[in-house]
Amino acid sequence: MTQAQLRTVRLVLAGLLAATALASTLKTYPESWRFLHREHAQFSGYTAQDRLEAAAYANGIPIDAFNFFRAHLRRGDLYFVSAPASASFTPGVDRSATLQTFGRYYLLPAIAVTTADQATVVLSVGEDPKTLGIPFVEVVQDGSNPFWVARVAE
Repeated sequence: MTQAQLRTVRLVLAGLLAATALASTLKTYPESWRFLHREHAQFSGYTAQDRLEAAAYANGIPIDAFNFFRAHLRRGDLYFVSAPASASFTPGVDRSATLQTFGRYYLLPAIAVTTADQATVVLSVGEDPKTLGIPFVEVVQDGSNPFWVARVAE
């Protein structure tokens, strides 16, 4: 194949790709616009705090626990969320994964880690962090709620 033929093939393929992208956009645009309009109508009245907490309410996550955690975390803390994996807030996603995922943005600027051994703070929902066998310098429970913040001994 000559350079000219190769260039022609590339231009034809690029044109087909552009035409497909345009057709796809035109086909999905009306429904996308209706969806965005519905979402705007539903959420435009939310306060900044409402928007921050919306994911928790939508997934049945205990927002009180995360507000308690936020009150006890400091910038630069490395935290691990501990929870029994068996229970579930969201179908198909275990409780621990749900809590860890939500915490990654809600608990900023503290930093999530993947194991308790990496953490400077263990946040626990539904199980006393003392059961992890890690030495803590301080363990605080949220009243009678099953939420704990435990600072790891260094």
